[in-house]
Amino acid sequence: MNCAWIGVDHHAPAGKFAYFRLDAELPKDCHLTAQFTAAAHYRLWINGRPVCSGPCMGDQHVWYYDEVDLTPYLIPGVNRFAAQVICLDPAAAIDRGSENASLVRMIVPDHRHRFAFGAQAGEIDLSTGKADWRVLVDESAKLQKDKIVEWLGPYSEIVDYHQTPVDWKNADCGSWPAAVRLESVEHDNYYPVVGLTKRYPVQPRPIPMLFEREEAFAREIMTDTSLLQKGKIQIPPHTAFEAVLDAGQVKVTHPAFRVSGGDGAQMEITYFEKFQKNGENFRRDDWKRGEIIGIKDLVTLNGQEITYEPFFVRTFRFVRLRLTTGDQGATLHLPTFRRTGYPLTEDSDISSSASWVHDLWRMCAETLQNCMLSTYMDCPYYEQLQYIMDTRLQVLFHLTLSHDTQMARKALEDFHRSILPWGLLPGKYPTAYLQVISTFSLHYIFMVWEYYAHTGDASVLRAYRADCDRILTYFENHLTDRGLMGHPGFWPFVDWQPAWDNFAGVPTALKEGESTIISLMYAFALEQAAKINEFSGRPGMAQEYQARKGKVCDAVQALCWDEKRQMYREGPAYPQFTQHAQAWAVLCGLGDEGCIRAAASDPDVLPVTFSTANEWFRALEKTGLYKEYGKQSLQPWIDLIALDCKTCPETPVNSRSENHAWSAQPMLELIRGVAGIRQEGVGWRQVVIAPCLMDLPDLRGTAATPKGDIRFSYTEESYSITLPAGVTGTFRHPDGRLLTLHEGDNAGRMSP
Repeated sequence: MNCAWIGVDHHAPAGKFAYFRLDAELPKDCHLTAQFTAAAHYRLWINGRPVCSGPCMGDQHVWYYDEVDLTPYLIPGVNRFAAQVICLDPAAAIDRGSENASLVRMIVPDHRHRFAFGAQAGEIDLSTGKADWRVLVDESAKLQKDKIVEWLGPYSEIVDYHQTPVDWKNADCGSWPAAVRLESVEHDNYYPVVGLTKRYPVQPRPIPMLFEREEAFAREIMTDTSLLQKGKIQIPPHTAFEAVLDAGQVKVTHPAFRVSGGDGAQMEITYFEKFQKNGENFRRDDWKRGEIIGIKDLVTLNGQEITYEPFFVRTFRFVRLRLTTGDQGATLHLPTFRRTGYPLTEDSDISSSASWVHDLWRMCAETLQNCMLSTYMDCPYYEQLQYIMDTRLQVLFHLTLSHDTQMARKALEDFHRSILPWGLLPGKYPTAYLQVISTFSLHYIFMVWEYYAHTGDASVLRAYRADCDRILTYFENHLTDRGLMGHPGFWPFVDWQPAWDNFAGVPTALKEGESTIISLMYAFALEQAAKINEFSGRPGMAQEYQARKGKVCDAVQALCWDEKRQMYREGPAYPQFTQHAQAWAVLCGLGDEGCIRAAASDPDVLPVTFSTANEWFRALEKTGLYKEYGKQSLQPWIDLIALDCKTCPETPVNSRSENHAWSAQPMLELIRGVAGIRQEGVGWRQVVIAPCLMDLPDLRGTAATPKGDIRFSYTEESYSITLPAGVTGTFRHPDGRLLTLHEGDNAGRMSP
C-alpha cells in the first residue's frame, strides 16, 4: 500500500468513533481500485452508499488490507469518501467481563484511530498522507455491553443525535481538522535488512471480500401497523409506537433505520433470534407463548431526518422497533437491511420427494452462511468467535458444500499463528483474552489431516506438523501411570451434555481419575498425526505415533471395557456409559457394532448432542449400522422443522443460540451418509458410493469435490451416477455386491 496511516492529533478514548472524509472531484468514466485498512475496524461509504466493512481479521503477526473496485460507486464531479473507524483496546480485556471478544480480538499495537487508503484515479492521488483527508472524532456515541450476550458478543450502541453528527457522510467537511499523518504503511528500505518489522505488518486479504446485498422483511408479526405495506408511518406526538418485523430466518446484516421529525423521541431497536420463555421448546415465531429478549440499540432523535446505521453487524430473525414521541410527531420509514457474510458458494445440492430433505439441507446451508464473516464463527448472535472445535466441523461442512477452500486454509493459518509456549493452542483465535480449551487442540490435528485428505495439498502437512508434535507432547505428559489420559489441564470440554452441566461440559469421570473419551480422542489424534507424518516424509515419526496410539488403546481395552454391558465405561471404575466413548472406540479400531448397538438402544447411555454427533455418525458408517440407526440419529434435527427452525440451534433443546455452526451436521450426513458419497484415500481420486436411503423413496443431487462434481440419482428401482474426469471408484450395492464405477455415466438397478 503506497500510502500513510492517518489519525487524529490526540489519543481519543477507546470505543469512540472517528469519521474520515475526503471530497475529490473525479472525471466522468473514472476507474478506481483502492486498497484500505483501519485499526481496529472500519465501514466505508462513497457518496452516501455503503461499500464494505473490514479489515479481514488478523493478529499481531499480520494486519490485512482490503482491495475493492470502487468504480460503481463514483459519480462525475465531487465524490465524497467516508470511513467510520473505531479504536479498541485489547489490553482492557483484563477479564472475561470486559472482553467483548468478537471485536477486540483484533490485536492493535497502539490504541489510536488509524486509517489507510491507497488509490489513484489517473493523475489524481486520493491516498492518505497525500490527499486532503479530514477527520472528526465523535465522543458522544456510547458502546455498551449488553447483558444478553454476556461478555462475548458485539457491542450495542447508545446514540443521541443532538450530539452525534447527523449527516457526516455527505455534509461539507471543509471545516473539519486535517487528519494527522502517523507513519508510512510500507517498510522503509532499511527495515527488512536488519530484521525489523512494522507494528502493522500489512498483507493482502487472503479471502474474498464479504458480500452485501439488499434484502427485505418477510412479514409483520405480533403487531399490526401496516408498516410493511405502507412503507412509512406517521406517528403523532406523545405516542408509543411498536412494530415487530420478521426477516423469515436468522440473518447477519447491516440494518438502516430512517426517521424524520420527532425531536427528543426515543427509538429502541431490539434484535432477536426467536420468541422464548424459560427454556421451553416451541415454535420460534410463537409470540403468544414467547417473550422478546435481545440486544438493543437506543437512539435519541433531534427532529431532522436521520438514518441510523449500527456500526457493527446485527444478527436477527426478528426486530422490534419502539418509537416514543414527545411534543413533535415523527415519520418512520420501513427499516431496510443489507445481508452480509463470506461469499459462500453452494456447489453441492440434494433433494427428494420427501420434503424434509430439502428443509434440512437449507437449514444447514443457512447456518453455515451465517457463521462466516472474515473468520468462521461459532454463532453470529452471541459470540462471533473462531473456536477450534466448532471450526473443524465448519470446515467439514464447508468442504461438503463448496469447491472453495480459502476460508478453511486461512483458519488453519490463524490457529497455527496462535500456538502457546506450553504446546497448546488457544481455544479460540484471534483473541484478546486468552482462553485455553485443552481438548480443542486435538481437533486442530483432526482438521489438519482432514483438510489435506480433501485437497491433497501437502504443503499444509509440512507447515503444521510441528504444531501437532507439540500438542501431542503436551498430552503425553498428562498420561497417568496406567497409560490413560488424566485431567489435561485448563478446560477439557467435550460436550454440553446435561449430565455434565455441573462440570462445564467436561466428563465427570475426570473428577475421580481418567476419562475414556479424552484418552481415545488423544489416541485418534496420534493416528491422524501418524498419517500427517507418513504423507509428509517422516516415516519414523509415523511409526512412533502409531506405537503410542497402540499403548493408549491397550490401556483402554484392559481397564475400561465392561464385559457385562458390552461397552466402554467412562473411566476405569467410573459407572457411566456414553455414546461418545463407544464412537471414539470404534474410530480407534477397538469397538465394533456390538458396543454401538448397546449405546444406541440403552436409555441409560448418555447420547451425543449436536456438537459431538460427527464421530457417532462415522462410527455408524464404519460398523455398517448407518442404515439401521442413521434416520434415528438425524431425527433431532428433523424434528426442528416443525418448530419453524430455519437454522440449526446450538443444542437440541434449551438452546441459547438459534444459529450455531457446529450443529449443521446433517449437511455432511445427507451427502456422505445418505447419498453415500465418500472418498477413498486422499484427494478424491477414488470414491466409494454406498447410498443408504433409509425410508426415502428417492434422492438426487450433486456432490462437489476438488476433482469436479459427482452427480447422483437414486430411486427404489435404479441408480445413476456421473463421476468427473479422472475419478473412479466402487459402488456398494444394497444387496452387498461391489460394482466398479468409471469416470462419466454409470447406471444400474437398485433392486436385486
